[in-house]
Amino acid sequence: MKSIGCFGAAARLGGGRITAVVLSAAMLSACGGGGYGGGGGGGGMGPGYGGMGATAPSIASASAMPSQMVTAGTKVTFAVSASGTMPLHYQWMFNGGNIAGATMATYAIASASTANSGSYAVTVSNAYGMKTSSPITLTVM
Repeated sequence: MKSIGCFGAAARLGGGRITAVVLSAAMLSACGGGGYGGGGGGGGMGPGYGGMGATAPSIASASAMPSQMVTAGTKVTFAVSASGTMPLHYQWMFNGGNIAGATMATYAIASASTANSGSYAVTVSNAYGMKTSSPITLTVM
């Protein structure tokens, strides 16, 4: 099969069908594309992704489920809804310190104890900035 432009290796997934192409700034630059929010630079990619300019992260909401007050032994899941130019990176925090390995849009505590009571927040970042959620206070009784 012939390579499809600059993205041949990435584009030939799934038995020759293009199933997904993930573009990075380096790939766009190397292929002559406009890069993030830039001009049309000869590659026909246009500005940014799909004609949209680059944006810093924005947090629509961050919450704890089932609630912010739970009994010991309850599973608690924190979730954030964010937007901005991909890729977005997440870091959950407990009482102001980073939680090791908590780098997804959700963070779960399998069985909450009183030691988990405190303030939780998440920082969402990308190449264009970062945003930290308002704190979520979890009380475990």
